[in-house]
Amino acid sequence: MKKIKKIVLLVIVIIITVTCFSCKQQRPIQYGIVEEGAEVQVKGTVTISAYNSAGEEGKTSIRALAQAFENKYPGTKVKVDISITDQNSTATRISSGDIGDVFFFWEEDTYKYAVTHNALMNLTQYLAPLNIDIGNVYSGTMDLGRVNGYIYMVARDHTHIALIYNRDALREAGLSDPPKGWTWDDFKKYCEKLTIINQEDGKYDQVGAQIDFSYAPTLIPVLQGWGGKWVDTRNKHIDLTSQEVVQGIEEIIGLMDQGYMIPTGASGEIAARYSRVSGNTTRVVFHDMVFPELATRGKAYDDLGVDWDVCDWFAYPVHAVGAGATGFGVYNRTANPNTAAALALFFYTEEGQRAYNGQIGGSVPNVRSLAEDEFWRVGGHEDTNYDAFVSYPDNDVVGKFECLMPPEIASILKNNAASIFSNYFSGRADFRDTLAKIEAQANEKWSQMLGG
Repeated sequence: MKKIKKIVLLVIVIIITVTCFSCKQQRPIQYGIVEEGAEVQVKGTVTISAYNSAGEEGKTSIRALAQAFENKYPGTKVKVDISITDQNSTATRISSGDIGDVFFFWEEDTYKYAVTHNALMNLTQYLAPLNIDIGNVYSGTMDLGRVNGYIYMVARDHTHIALIYNRDALREAGLSDPPKGWTWDDFKKYCEKLTIINQEDGKYDQVGAQIDFSYAPTLIPVLQGWGGKWVDTRNKHIDLTSQEVVQGIEEIIGLMDQGYMIPTGASGEIAARYSRVSGNTTRVVFHDMVFPELATRGKAYDDLGVDWDVCDWFAYPVHAVGAGATGFGVYNRTANPNTAAALALFFYTEEGQRAYNGQIGGSVPNVRSLAEDEFWRVGGHEDTNYDAFVSYPDNDVVGKFECLMPPEIASILKNNAASIFSNYFSGRADFRDTLAKIEAQANEKWSQMLGG
């Protein structure tokens, strides 16, 4: 009899546990609908789930943001949960409902969480009642969080590609620092003058640049840098074989063919010619970089006693600079949608950016009005050209394939980008043929997803 009672009791406990879990899971979906002219009440408690691999500096930033938010909105409480470990764990926690009202994720997951998983609340209608000035936000990073024209992810900072370079090498070649607004043609001339071939063995002692053009933030600007319309998101079509797209890739490969820039994906005999300089901090003069790398890269030069600085990304005929930024969104089963939306969009305010990026290890603020402020200009020397990280914001373009199309299509481009260059330099295929193959594969997949 006692055994039966224990079994019955165990069954009751299981039922209660499952019921409670189900209740948590079945919290109604919030669609981010705000009546026109309605006042949004921001009060109560919300939890923000942040990335735990940012170290103590990252923890300081998120806690400073939470405190600043509570100061702005008396009557609110932000619980800080610093436990997101990676992209897979985020997806698992969303599925189980064990995620904060506001949570961190990578920009390439925005479409997946907004559409595939249906886990994000649309924040667009909260902009006006919360007085968010999106005209003050860098469009390149803001567009990373858009899906079908609506905002689902709010970037935590502004990150676009720039260049770091060996200034001593420029002086030795009789060159001045790259001027503001320099072009692709200017960059090519610099690379030619900076490249040195050893006359004894034909190997390179110095090369103008090393840039990985299979990386989306550097490749996407090339695809449209000569006027190419490589993706049509309205008609769901990829075009990598237009004259303009082909011209852009041809320009990049041409500079590599001349030996003035280390070929992306080169191997064998070609790669061997660059063995003394490939990956070298100083003997490759220009390297691509983003702001969070500044302190580490600068220290590498300093340790070698080499003068260095950063400069703008060069302007293609159609100026485009790749941008990317991780950020935060609102879990659409939050019990407090107004406060959760206000907290996420707090990243698009001066107060939020000062709090979050004003800490040690902070990054470039994503609002234009703070571009000249000194609080984020740390990590280099006093004369470091920090303007390179906020130059030409209107030319920033989304630098991730996943932020422009469904992940199934994005993965085809992302996984095959390197082959454009490696096939060419290995002699396996002309880059035009590789572009055509990728285009056909992507369009076939997109057509299948649309039902033919």
